[in-house]
Amino acid sequence: MKFLWIIALIIFVIYIIISDKKLKNRKDYKEALTPSKNPSKELLVKRWWVWGLVLVLICGFFVPDLNNAENHDETYKTSSHHSKKPSSVKKRKRLSDYASKKVTKFMPVKNTAKAVTLGAGKYKVGRDIKPGRYVIKAVKGNGNLSNSDFTINVILGKNVKSDQVTSFTTNLIKNDKIKLDWIESTSFTPTPDKYTYKTKLSAGIWLVGLDIKPGRYVIRPIKGRGNLISEDGSDDNLNEILGKDAKRDQVSKVTADLTAGEVILSTLELIGLSKK
Repeated sequence: MKFLWIIALIIFVIYIIISDKKLKNRKDYKEALTPSKNPSKELLVKRWWVWGLVLVLICGFFVPDLNNAENHDETYKTSSHHSKKPSSVKKRKRLSDYASKKVTKFMPVKNTAKAVTLGAGKYKVGRDIKPGRYVIKAVKGNGNLSNSDFTINVILGKNVKSDQVTSFTTNLIKNDKIKLDWIESTSFTPTPDKYTYKTKLSAGIWLVGLDIKPGRYVIRPIKGRGNLISEDGSDDNLNEILGKDAKRDQVSKVTADLTAGEVILSTLELIGLSKK
């Protein structure tokens, strides 16, 4: 688009130069250049509408940049010029749908994942990454980790204060599309075959009954801030922003009954679950 604006501006400027040169060479124009007379036709460079059109062409060149800058501010973290902001909760597909794809039975199974390290780019599970459960980390650099339906959308890095997470744990199934933006090197490490109940969870997608013992809990942020979402097929789901800044609609804790089969998504570096 910028290229077209540049071409249009160049063509118009050339037209002005050629047109004015022809006008200056005309006999009637030269004869009119006397103290008592004015030329019957003005040069294009002296006409207000010509400069107005030049200004429009120049603005047309820069307006896309301004729009891109606005989109950039909405899409990228202000603390890191090359890290995408995680998408809003409304844009995510249902986590219960995700669970039905990723975990068909609420029982431990052999992890088919295979360790791999990848650079920035787009990858397909089953072709570039073996299906399975992984801990995903940025080995070098920082940037955005996402998948095609934005169930996964976090910033991997080492600066927790900038809403980055040092790892993300999740299941990847065949045909999932994974995108790594601006991360020089990212490791995909298989999780152990054996599931254990945890009371501290890093960023990731977790299943109650495998990773978390069913029960009533108070959930608090330990490190970082971000979304805490759950789905169990009912309307009684978690959808909170955990953190320590109440002015930014963050809550310091949330109490919930977690039932077997419920899927928990956390984009915080670390959360703690206390039995109630």
